[in-house]
Amino acid sequence: MPNDKHFYRNLGLALFTALSGTVAFFFLLFRFEAIKAFLDIILSALEPVLVGAVLAYLLCPVAKALEKLLRKGKIRRFARLLSTLLTLILAFAVVALFCVMLLPQLAESVSGLAADLPGMLQAQLDRLSAYLETDDEAAASVLKMLESAETYLAGWIKTHMLSTVTAVANSVLSLGSALINFVVSVIVTIYLLLDRERYLAQCRKLFFAVSRNERFNAAVLDAAHQTNLIFSGFIRGKLVDSLIVGIICFVCLTLMRMPYALVISVIVGVTNIIPMFGPFIGAIPSAFLLLLVSPSKCLVFLVFIVILQQVDGNIIGPRILGGSTGLSALYVTVAMLVFGKLLGFAGMLVGVPLFATLYYIVKRLAESSLAKRGKPTETSGYIQ
Repeated sequence: MPNDKHFYRNLGLALFTALSGTVAFFFLLFRFEAIKAFLDIILSALEPVLVGAVLAYLLCPVAKALEKLLRKGKIRRFARLLSTLLTLILAFAVVALFCVMLLPQLAESVSGLAADLPGMLQAQLDRLSAYLETDDEAAASVLKMLESAETYLAGWIKTHMLSTVTAVANSVLSLGSALINFVVSVIVTIYLLLDRERYLAQCRKLFFAVSRNERFNAAVLDAAHQTNLIFSGFIRGKLVDSLIVGIICFVCLTLMRMPYALVISVIVGVTNIIPMFGPFIGAIPSAFLLLLVSPSKCLVFLVFIVILQQVDGNIIGPRILGGSTGLSALYVTVAMLVFGKLLGFAGMLVGVPLFATLYYIVKRLAESSLAKRGKPTETSGYIQ
């Protein structure tokens, strides 16, 4: 009789759990838009906190190194505070130095481009006119295309101009909000750097309070540790790699006497943060700029970008990153496509370390399952 009571109690609990899960699933399904809107509001409100957390994560190694040095001196009592302040000052100094060195030359290049652009476009139009004068059929096709473009542009101005002006006005008004968010992000960064151990300890405390399975807890902590190693190694290594690629690009383009060398190098360096496809993404607008000046220089630049991408992908990148992700080229491509589709540009930036983390977790689970059954855990043992 007691066994029957135990059986029916477990059966009732299982049915109640299944019914509750089904109801919750359909509730989330039918209320998806409302829940998504609510989550968007929450994420928007927490955006400065998230930015501050990312900044603290990136600056934490610098703060730790400075604190270690300061603790050796007579001011060890204030080592944490001074290391945090020095880290922020160093970060702002690097950004300011970058702006001081880059912005004047960048402004000069952009102003030169703006001054030369009408002449370059006119030269291309003159070439096109000379060609069309010798081909009446092509001239008629181009004239038809221009009329269609004019009709479309007139319609767009009538229907979208007001919304565009409103969007620009809203963007100007949002600058104040962006400044406030930036200040809040810096404050959050300071809080996290000053008391980082306590916040991490609170997360562990809450996790151990919820989960009582010691084996599961150890596996989760190991996965978190590995995730930190993958992300930190990839992000910092990729930043250094992109800086080196941008410098190499600037030096080579300057030696080849390419116009707008600084602007193009900045574009290539920034887009190089995106694995594999970054240099080619940056090459598209850069090649268009050079195409307006000289098609031959545009061709030389494209060949140079291919060579630079090969050098970076096979020599510079592997040496700096040190295989921190442990992914093959195929998995990197899959990660870029999947996370880029899900998260947009941000997904292309963090897709590789995210996929590497998932790959590590799945690999550990698979190897644990195979080891329990006495099967080999190395991939080479399954090659036929």
